[in-house]
Amino acid sequence: MGALIAYNLVRLEMAKAAIEAKAQPTDLSFIRALHLIQYELLFAAATRAYGNIPGKLKRLRQQLKEALKEERRGRQCPRNVKSRPSRYDVRYVLKKPK
Repeated sequence: MGALIAYNLVRLEMAKAAIEAKAQPTDLSFIRALHLIQYELLFAAATRAYGNIPGKLKRLRQQLKEALKEERRGRQCPRNVKSRPSRYDVRYVLKKPK
């Protein structure tokens, strides 16, 4: 359950950063955003001055907006939907001509 909440929070932060940058949320890599958020939250957890956390969150969103400007390389191979193999072999019986 915690992983689902974390996933949705990362997606929400990506969407907010994309809206501020006037871009599509899909232009930002989920893994890149996750790593940025993890990095910032590790330092936010280690700080003793809790008044600095809003500033760190602003910096996080700024970094996400900068990540939107980076050029992403395309996929190495396109996604293909493969047909599912049948569970049983199919045996075809040829009718003999009369």
